[in-house]
Amino acid sequence: MKLSLLCPTCDRTIVDLHHKASQEQVHCPACGRRYGIVYGKLSRRSSMQEALLYLKSTLPSFYKRHYTFQITTADRTLKRLQFSIPGKADVVPVNSGDIVSVLYTMQGYVMQKLVAIANHTTGKQYVLPTPIPSQSHHITLLLTTITGFVALSFFSGVNIVLAAVASAFGVLAYLKLTHSAQLTHPPLESQAHLGKRLLADQRLLAQQRRIQQRIEELNHERQASLGLVEQLETLKQKMVQVDQTLYSARVYRATGAVKILKQQVANNQRLVREYERTLQMIEIEVETSWIAEQLPDAENFNRTIVGRLSELKAIEEQNQDLKLQLAAYEEVKLYGNL
Repeated sequence: MKLSLLCPTCDRTIVDLHHKASQEQVHCPACGRRYGIVYGKLSRRSSMQEALLYLKSTLPSFYKRHYTFQITTADRTLKRLQFSIPGKADVVPVNSGDIVSVLYTMQGYVMQKLVAIANHTTGKQYVLPTPIPSQSHHITLLLTTITGFVALSFFSGVNIVLAAVASAFGVLAYLKLTHSAQLTHPPLESQAHLGKRLLADQRLLAQQRRIQQRIEELNHERQASLGLVEQLETLKQKMVQVDQTLYSARVYRATGAVKILKQQVANNQRLVREYERTLQMIEIEVETSWIAEQLPDAENFNRTIVGRLSELKAIEEQNQDLKLQLAAYEEVKLYGNL
């Protein structure tokens, strides 16, 4: 399933996402803007209003709304987005269980300003009227302003204590009235059942990457072994044609080496076949976890996968023994080590 993501600036499609998407940056080909992105399932959502100024119902009031989103990403990690917007109403159209994307401008590799939140489940996108600066952006601005104000007060002869007190009140007022966004990584160990499941998924994904690499190695070894078998068979034919009696010992050794190589090729084919099947099982588990965060039989399937890998380890060890046996054949050394 592909999910389109629109650029908050030009409203053109930036990229098509799917449930395995793990990119941290996207680039709009139309307007050239670069955004950081957090894509995943909204596993937790909270929204709370705060009255900045409220006297009575007949007088103007000022409110701020605080949001906390916890997002489970495609690579089975957690991201926590905390931000506030002006106003009393809950206007961000997302709910727990929705597939969402968070877009933000970047300074280096960190969030600078939050610009939009897309709900891929409903097809709605909320573009913030004014991008919300990150907390680090606010801190940098405050430190620069306070340093300049204190320095100006010192050189102009103003009482430093009064300047410091005024700065403190100014900071408090600034933090109270402005809005900020913060993107963090909550530790999985503190997330009870969800954290346990995500840690298990991360282990499966790490195992998946190792298996994919091993399959490439096995395919390479298989091609090398088949090439060596062909070379040894050609060599045997030449020796037999020249003088079978003279080369009988070498023909015998070459025949033994070919037999071992063919056994190794068969083992590699079986390993690749079983590893590919294990990859499919891992993919099913991760995709199932994406759909339903906690399944009653998830741990049983994880144990099944671990058991299959233990069985395949025995074949890997047998292949290592075959390599040691091949090392004793001079004809194999002649054409290269496996």
